[in-house]
Amino acid sequence: MARVIFDYDQTNSQLGLDFAPFKTGDVISFDSGVNEIVIYNAAESGPLTFDISFSGAASLVVGAAAAIATLSF
Repeated sequence: MARVIFDYDQTNSQLGLDFAPFKTGDVISFDSGVNEIVIYNAAESGPLTFDISFSGAASLVVGAAAAIATLSF
């Protein structure tokens, strides 16, 4: 079992989460297997700061690092 939450400062709502029916702030749970969640910077310009919290599978660390690197453009 693994759980992940993507959240942001309430004054900055530009974090996109393409994983229906979930939205930012929801707890997303996975029982097993390989899963993919697409997050994106929906701001017109500039960087985006967000929080990621997870428990369970250690491989989430690698995926989170890759996602953060992708959003820093």
